[in-house]
Amino acid sequence: MSQQLIPLNRPAEAKAAGIPVDSENQLRWLERTADEKGLRDAFVRIGRRVFLDADKFHQLVRAHSRSAA
Repeated sequence: MSQQLIPLNRPAEAKAAGIPVDSENQLRWLERTADEKGLRDAFVRIGRRVFLDADKFHQLVRAHSRSAA
């Protein structure tokens, strides 16, 4: 599986990848609250920039939904 990294300032790319966000603020809030949501591993820091790994995000969400069921 290839790693799809989405910059936090590109909500349209995130939405196209199936991540339910409509704005840059929603993406940044998701990153700020990632620890409490169990999504910290979906965020990658390269230098000063933070990216969302769409594949890892979906994997973590699926794992969480299976454990909640």
